[in-house]
Amino acid sequence: MSDELTALITLAEQDKLIWEVQRKLRGIPVQLADSRKRLNAEQVLLDEVKIPWEQWDGEIREKESTIEIAQETITRFEEHMKAVTTQHEYMAARKQIDEARRLNVRLQDEIVESRVKQEELEPQLKEVQTRYDKVLEDYQVVEAEILKVQSGLEADIAGYEQAKSEVAGKVDSQSLKYYERLASSGKFPALVPTVAGICSGCNIALPPQDYNQLIANPARYKTCSHCTRMIYYEPPAPSEEEQEEESRSA
Repeated sequence: MSDELTALITLAEQDKLIWEVQRKLRGIPVQLADSRKRLNAEQVLLDEVKIPWEQWDGEIREKESTIEIAQETITRFEEHMKAVTTQHEYMAARKQIDEARRLNVRLQDEIVESRVKQEELEPQLKEVQTRYDKVLEDYQVVEAEILKVQSGLEADIAGYEQAKSEVAGKVDSQSLKYYERLASSGKFPALVPTVAGICSGCNIALPPQDYNQLIANPARYKTCSHCTRMIYYEPPAPSEEEQEEESRSA
């Protein structure tokens, strides 16, 4: 077998390994999506409880802020009443104070109502949040493992690509271009052995003349007349009887 054919076989072997790794890589997003399904389901359940609780919490803070402003209004008009000189000014200030106090009472009642709702929802929220946190923790562990595998597969591809580059220089430029054209066009693998006169790429028997030429020149490759792949002669493995005979002879 010539150095060029040996290099081509190495290229084909590395491309096969790369293809297998790429197939595994294509499954990574699916694995991540499957792993995230349960987390997404728990997120939906958490949102159903957490969103209304947070809305009430926001409303309480907003109303507390309004109460503070109303209280400042009351204080300001109470100070103003000490300096008024007419009954009209006094009654106007009193009206502002009464309205602010009524607003405060109403808002305080609403705050109490919202807090009661929060307290009623609190046990369920804690339960759902605890369950979500556990599912999230499990997901993060699985995600880290999957991404670690992905990183390893990507490193494998880099290694196979390096192995290809190391032998590519031993292949004639025209042969290399033809090999790469086959591989990029979907003829994978681009280089295959013959098995008992059959191209192992398309599984169609070669013309006898072509097969005989391969047997006569095992150091070279030919092109399959059916699938156009590069083919080479690979001697059949010895039978058990031949192996036993060889062992006895040794």
